[in-house]
Amino acid sequence: LATQHVPILSFIMTPHSSSAFSSSRKPSSFLLILLITLLCVFLLISPSLQQSGDYYSRLGISKSATQKEIKRAYRKLAVKWHPDRNPDNKEQAETKFREISQAYEVLIDDDKRRIYDQFGEEGLKQHAQGGGHGGGGFGMDPSSIFEQFFGGSNFGFGDFFGGNGGGGGRQQQRRREDDLKGINMKLPLDVTLEDLYNGRVFQFTRVKTAHPPGAQPRKCKCREKVTRMVIINGHMQQMKEKICDDCSNRFDVEQKTSELLIDIERGMKDGQTITFYGEGDASSERLAGDLIFELHTVPHTLFTRKGSNLFMKMTLSLKEALAGFTKHITHLDGRQVEIKHEGVLKPGDIIKVEKEGMPFSRDPGQHGNLLIEVDIEFPATLTTDQKKAIAKIL
Repeated sequence: LATQHVPILSFIMTPHSSSAFSSSRKPSSFLLILLITLLCVFLLISPSLQQSGDYYSRLGISKSATQKEIKRAYRKLAVKWHPDRNPDNKEQAETKFREISQAYEVLIDDDKRRIYDQFGEEGLKQHAQGGGHGGGGFGMDPSSIFEQFFGGSNFGFGDFFGGNGGGGGRQQQRRREDDLKGINMKLPLDVTLEDLYNGRVFQFTRVKTAHPPGAQPRKCKCREKVTRMVIINGHMQQMKEKICDDCSNRFDVEQKTSELLIDIERGMKDGQTITFYGEGDASSERLAGDLIFELHTVPHTLFTRKGSNLFMKMTLSLKEALAGFTKHITHLDGRQVEIKHEGVLKPGDIIKVEKEGMPFSRDPGQHGNLLIEVDIEFPATLTTDQKKAIAKIL
């Protein structure tokens, strides 16, 4: 890199250009030349910076990310930038999807990841050209990566990335998949307020009925058979039904263990669903439907959620209600939150603690409020002296 800088710097520092530093020129001339020099250096090194194109930042993960974290990030981003889900922004979605898929392909493979960490993208290309053992070539089709990951159809990605021509083919493929798609499976998933506040990843394993990889439906040769003659409005008509041995046996099926990572994002709500496309059960007649998890919030011992706000009740002594108090509560993330109030409170009053509620699902950096309903514990009895003292004060 340093050898690339020499021609530029020597050009700037030639005797002819050295007059720029003479006392007859204003200081601004020197600053201008300095800025031009810095710009040239940046233009020289920027291609290498762009080339490295940090795969970790594409997936929004750290360089120490585990395979579970890599899979979690890919699932979230692949669904977000699904080209079929972005018809109004197709070009950007295709580009994003390619970048996400490329990053996932490399980082999920231990050998490719090691090479990338040491030598960058150029090292991966040279390794692939040299026939290295790092899990095959480099640059898989994004639709193939998606299909392998989700275990279902590619949702027309083959059309987007050069598989089946134009939009007509894509629509026909979508119709075929819709016609053959099986019933969706919905399962409840119990989560705590702590899960919804902090975020959590569940690992879910089940044995499902699936089709072998690359399975295609057998062609159906239906035939009609006359079953009976009926009279309708005085006319004799034939009743026919389709007889087909293939319709009920169009796919081979097998039992397959499926492992899923269920990503509970901060701020998600009760009743919200998380969908895994094509992860339902397949059959000999149908493609796999979707597997849908519906969040069910387990009641909390202290907090109740209402929208983005948290509610709780706090019991105060009569002294605390009249003279003020300072208390600490343990929040959903384990922090000790100080609750301080000065002044008189009566039963049913609400103390608002700003920004200590639930995270906003669309912007987890922002929070609702914590609302505390006050209950006052009155003494069961008072002595004569206490009554006189209170009467005197009040």
